[in-house]
Amino acid sequence: MSELKQRWQALRESQSGLRIRDAAAQLGVSEAALLETRIDEGVRRLAVRVDALCAALPHLGTVMSLIRNESAVHEKDVAFPAGAESDGEIRFAGEGFSLTLIPSSVAHAFYVEDANPKGPLRSIQLFDAAGGALWKIYARDKADHAAFERLLAELAWPDGVQPIPFSRPASASTDAAPAGNPTDLQAVLEAAAAEAIPVRLEVANHGVRQSHRGPLARIVRMGPWLNVLDPGFDWHLNEKPLSGGSIELGDRPILVLHLASGGEAARLQADDGATADQQASWRGILEKAVTS
Repeated sequence: MSELKQRWQALRESQSGLRIRDAAAQLGVSEAALLETRIDEGVRRLAVRVDALCAALPHLGTVMSLIRNESAVHEKDVAFPAGAESDGEIRFAGEGFSLTLIPSSVAHAFYVEDANPKGPLRSIQLFDAAGGALWKIYARDKADHAAFERLLAELAWPDGVQPIPFSRPASASTDAAPAGNPTDLQAVLEAAAAEAIPVRLEVANHGVRQSHRGPLARIVRMGPWLNVLDPGFDWHLNEKPLSGGSIELGDRPILVLHLASGGEAARLQADDGATADQQASWRGILEKAVTS
């Protein structure tokens, strides 16, 4: 057993329920480096063939698409439509959902199978050159598992080929994070939910941007985490890494949540499908947030 695997095992034994991202941060390595310690134990490396993966997505049935950044986790059940490629990006747009992928950001891919009381959690996970997680696609109960198996076979890692080593993570941004304001985000979400305003709730990292489009319903706080727990859509926001929020009251009012380390955690605005009255209500909610 490798030293890293031993350290990860000891950490999991001392911290029940520890997420792999948090374990990687505590151990000073990437998520993908931890997954490599599980090769042939529920994990196998896949060929990085983004074109084949994206072409297969519409045939997988309904899957759960997950992206996250330092603060926000965005989980959306999706029956993927065909993607459209332009300007170095692949875009998917369906009912209540959109996703944009930068294929050049993907350097590593793995199949991961984790034990779960409800049955194995099976996923394809994409990582950047340093082993940082970009996108995870879970085949759950509504997925076409035969099609998922065919995709795994198509993405099989070729025999005799050595994987490229993980690069060093990019240096943290030296740009000052926007100071922002201590926006009462929970009040904003609850007000939008109370009026059933269809919103666009967007989370991105440096490789993938994913949006939920539609009304919100169940807003739940759990310690530092603010959550949306709706059928087919979960959003989790850890407010500790945030520097605050900024509100732009232009033609399309928008709330942007900023990371203290630089960059954005999430964006929230009224969706294009909102009526004029709903757009006006959304503007009022953000105006109140600015003055409160």
